Parts: sequence; C-alpha cells; structure tokens
Amino acid sequence: MMFEWFVNDVAGIVCSSFTYLLVLYSQFVIISVVLLPDPIVSETIQVGIFWTFSLLALWSHIRAMTTNPGTVPMETYNVRYTGKDELRSAVLCLKCNSIKPERAHHCSVCKRCVRKMDHHCPWVNNCVGQNNQKFFILFTFYIFTISVHAMYMAVQKIVNCSDSEWRSCGSLSPPVSLMLLTILLFISLLFGLFTGIMFGTQIYAILDDQTGIEKLKNETATWERLTWKQNLQEVFGKHPGCSWLLPIMPPHLAPGPKMHQNKFQV
Repeated sequence: MMFEWFVNDVAGIVCSSFTYLLVLYSQFVIISVVLLPDPIVSETIQVGIFWTFSLLALWSHIRAMTTNPGTVPMETYNVRYTGKDELRSAVLCLKCNSIKPERAHHCSVCKRCVRKMDHHCPWVNNCVGQNNQKFFILFTFYIFTISVHAMYMAVQKIVNCSDSEWRSCGSLSPPVSLMLLTILLFISLLFGLFTGIMFGTQIYAILDDQTGIEKLKNETATWERLTWKQNLQEVFGKHPGCSWLLPIMPPHLAPGPKMHQNKFQV
C-alpha cells in the first residue's frame, strides 16, 4: 500500500507543506516569466525538463512522507527468558515497550523504534529509516537538480531581458519580473545547498554503512559490515537501472511476510 503511514506532527506538516509551496512558486515564476509570453523551442524544452524533475521530486517526497520508515511493531512479543545471559541480550525500549532489533533507535516524534533510523526530518514529516531512505535520497537529489536548473534559467532570463531592455519578457512589469526572479534565485541557492549537502551526507552514510544517529552517538559497529556495493543494493535495489532513479519500493523491502516478521525469541 502506498499511503500506509502519516506522522501527526504540526512542525512536520508545516515544513512539508512549505516544501510544496516553494515548488509551486518556482513553477509559477518559470511559467509566467521564463516561458511566457513568447515561448521559444529551447525554453519550452527546458521548462519540460524542469516539470519532469519537479514531479519526480514531489513523488519522492510523498513516498518518503507516507512510507513506514521501518518501525518495530508494537505487539505482544513471544519472549522467553531461560537465563540471565538471555535477559541481558534482549534490548527493551522503555519508551514504546518494543524489543529493539540491532541498529534500531527510538524516535521521540514518531514515538516508535525505527530500524536503521538515520534522523527525523521535518521537511518530509517522517523518520528516515530502513524502508524510506531511498525516497528521501531521491527527494534531495531531485530538489537539488531543479534548484540548480532554476538558477540557470533565472540567470539566463535576467541576462536576456537586460540585453533587450525587458521588452517581451513576460506579461508582468519589469520590476515585478525582476523581483520574482531574484526571489527564485535566493530560494534555489538556499535549498540547492541544503539538499546537495543532505544528498552527499546520505550517500556517504550508505557507503560507510553507518547511519546519522549511529555517527552522532559514536556507536561502535557490532553488526556485520557490508561492502559499499551491497549497501547501495540494500537501499536502492539489487540491480542498478532506471528503478534506482524512481521512487518505487525495492523488491526486498516490499510488504510481505519477511518485512513484517515480529516474533522475537530469546
């Protein structure tokens, strides 16, 4: 199921809604100032590419926000203690009363333990964990891409309109058009830097096989370390291809008996 999860957090809802407003604003400026009133072939192609990546960014955002990040089921577990050693090996979360698997951490916003939790991101109103890290990475990648593209188109339009003294540069007045393009440049620069850094951080964490919260807590790796190739396949899917660039669930994380295994025996 696509829409299987939603975090009822006011700050997260505000931030995620703001993300959509920024994308819509960029679309408005690109259409009203860059494309109209006299669209040429090169600008039409550029706007088409911009729309495509914008849709991919929004699709990735929706999947990152509405996908269960990998929470540990809150059920009555079948736990049998046969000695003190087994009792010590069972890690019980005192906040949500679930038994935490290895590399799971409790999120105070989601109020659940999340497998391979990297961090809680208010911009997607969700934790970034085992099941939705791919979507979050694609979201940052596509936002970074459209930010760079928007800056390029805005600068190009300002230069072209300045050369023509702002004749036939949109249906809006020159001061308004310049103001809208300047705001778009500022927003694109700000979010381009932010998402570019986040994208690089996430890729590095995958290749290093250590989540953000594990780095923050300086946790020593007790798990079996995978190769960088295996880590990429864990997040994006086994076979590299177009599916890596689309916000679709990797086959090994698709809902099924293995994903929902919730019986712990000690």
